[in-house]
Amino acid sequence: MANVQALFALADGLATHLARAYPKAMNDVDPVKFEAVCSATVHKEPTDNATRLTIWPYRATVNEHQRNRSFALPQGLTNRPLPLDVHLLVSVWATRTDHELTLFSWAMRELYQLSVVDASVLSTVDAEMRPDEQLQLSFNELSLEDLMRLWEGNKGGYRLSFPLLARVLQVDITQRDAEPVVARRLRFQDQVPSEGGA
Repeated sequence: MANVQALFALADGLATHLARAYPKAMNDVDPVKFEAVCSATVHKEPTDNATRLTIWPYRATVNEHQRNRSFALPQGLTNRPLPLDVHLLVSVWATRTDHELTLFSWAMRELYQLSVVDASVLSTVDAEMRPDEQLQLSFNELSLEDLMRLWEGNKGGYRLSFPLLARVLQVDITQRDAEPVVARRLRFQDQVPSEGGA
């Protein structure tokens, strides 16, 4: 389970993982910039002709199977985490056909092998994830119409992309089981009235 930086930790961690895994021989021929992007920057055309690969968390939904889970904590606390399924779009920005297609197929192959994302990948940001925490990473289905709608705001048009799904990202929500007692009011009397009221 993680804090509110979990989404950024996921996107940035995957970008860093790909950057470290990218073969030096390929990078010498065509240097690539791997980066996590947000909705405001994903459609900005690069000012130079550098090749880049972007990871954009474009959607997050609550996992229906884990939405009501809770975990008891010490001192009367309970953790009711927010379980998220995170939808990611991986896109390649290149000016040459061979560079685009080579990087695209390499990234798909690399992420296909990364079916489990653990703390070693999610460690670029201090999101307070447990060492044993894992996410399942899989290729996601996205219709052509939905894919095109994601790219409507890009002046340069569509970029070669593929969708991923990461589940389940647990965001901590720690609460008290009950509010602490702040006052007590007790009432005493010497004798109990009889049933007849006498």
